[in-house]
Amino acid sequence: MSDLDVLVVGAGLAGLHTATLLARGGHDVLLVDRRPTLAGAIRTTGIFVRRTLDDFPLPEDCLGPPIRRVVLYPPGLRRPVTLVSGRDEYRVGDMAGLYTAAAHAAADAGVRVALGTRYTGRRADAFVLHGPDGPAEVRARFVVGADGARSRVARDLRLDRNRHLLVGAEEVFPVPGGQGPPTFHCVLDPSLAPGYLAWVVNDGRHAHVGVAGYPDRFPGGLRQALRRFAASAPGL
Repeated sequence: MSDLDVLVVGAGLAGLHTATLLARGGHDVLLVDRRPTLAGAIRTTGIFVRRTLDDFPLPEDCLGPPIRRVVLYPPGLRRPVTLVSGRDEYRVGDMAGLYTAAAHAAADAGVRVALGTRYTGRRADAFVLHGPDGPAEVRARFVVGADGARSRVARDLRLDRNRHLLVGAEEVFPVPGGQGPPTFHCVLDPSLAPGYLAWVVNDGRHAHVGVAGYPDRFPGGLRQALRRFAASAPGL
């Protein structure tokens, strides 16, 4: 049994950033994540909007070229609409690199990071963790549930939980440079987007091809929907 100020469950960008800020404020913070490595199973796309880029100091070497051009494919219109901003609106991030850099920043701030450690619930006044060395209990003044849409922390604390979830998938392909300005192709046309949204983000280095929507929009599964959209993507 050990005591600490804050237990943060989930080492995504939200959990890492929260833990770092708390540790810099002088709090004793333990950050746990069930994944053995943060650079492994990436569960989010790396498309960052301008507000995020303004608010968070993301490492420059983990970001692709700025994107100012958006091509929108709305439903019911035969031709796409091209929008060009005077400012950098999007950048694609190397998520493995961003997670690794954020984990180093957390450790430098004094956060104790425990990977391969699963939060399994509450027991009286303690939180139960299960790591490589077996189960352990910790007492914390506060707990932060940054463990995703199906948060076990939210379940245990009887907090509100999302019931209508969006699902999506993305594949990344290298592309040759010099084929025009970096462009975000945003597809809302249901004849192309099998869910409610599909995209191709070409920043001149990689093409990120993805689909997203409610689960019942993908009766054949996400892989099939992604393959179908990717087959049409070269024409965008």
